[in-house]
Amino acid sequence: MNVTLAQMRAFIAVSRYGSFTLAAEALHRTQPAVTMQIKQLEDALALKLFDRTTRRLRLTTSGHELVAPLSAMLQQLDTVVGTAQDLRDVRTGIVRVGCLPSVASSYLPQKIANFRKLYPGVTFALQDALGSRVIALVKSGDVEFGITDIMPGDNDLEGVPLLKEQMCAVYSKGHPIHEAPTIDVEELARHDLILMAPGSNARRIVDLAFASEGRVAVPACEASYMSTAVGLVQAGLGVALLPTSGFNSRSDPALMVRPIMKPEFRRMIAVVRLKHKTLSPAAEAFSKMLVDTQQEAPSSHASDGPG
Repeated sequence: MNVTLAQMRAFIAVSRYGSFTLAAEALHRTQPAVTMQIKQLEDALALKLFDRTTRRLRLTTSGHELVAPLSAMLQQLDTVVGTAQDLRDVRTGIVRVGCLPSVASSYLPQKIANFRKLYPGVTFALQDALGSRVIALVKSGDVEFGITDIMPGDNDLEGVPLLKEQMCAVYSKGHPIHEAPTIDVEELARHDLILMAPGSNARRIVDLAFASEGRVAVPACEASYMSTAVGLVQAGLGVALLPTSGFNSRSDPALMVRPIMKPEFRRMIAVVRLKHKTLSPAAEAFSKMLVDTQQEAPSSHASDGPG
């Protein structure tokens, strides 16, 4: 049996208008073409669908019984096609992204707001996690792409640089480190340090920077959340080493911030995705917007995450 959509649409149109001519006008086809489609449909189904006389055209009993199910099927198909067109044109869709908490809280919100001004029908599902977890989410397909400071070493993944982020020393007014001409590993080692917990991206950068100078970063205090680290600074317990996106220095005028202008204290944050994976049109458009507007990471609202 070889039944086509064109034949079914022709059948519904003729049944609705009761005329080959009117149906042809509605379908923007010629009358002979519509007549041929009806004949082909009848041959394929081995059913007579219309009784024809010189004066009138009338559905047969079999034709009448097919009108409702074929109409419903065509309506469902039109709905599916419409949904596909909405997805294609980014009128709808869900963007699933895995992201470092500090970047998710400071960098992404305004980017999402800008994107939704252009595509208000698109929604977002964010999963904030440590860098290694972001990579795992990308590989498992739980998110379409990730934003992380771990550049992929896996042949199945590819990363596109997104923004550069500098680590900073955060301390209270009057702290001796403020008088230091430069902040480096040697200077930091002289002070009580407030570090993020082992396993976090921010801690990994600090540990590697100290190791490059043959030293070990010894914390006076450790925190799992950046907001906690800032609270420890406010209590006068030391100098916190945090990424610029992890806190809002304007939230407390007693907080002082100095970027650590050493290359080992800088991290590159990238958009990471599976190679050869076709993203949804919404996710593709959003990731392209991010890469096209890459910049230095801003300092913004405090993150309640591990970095």
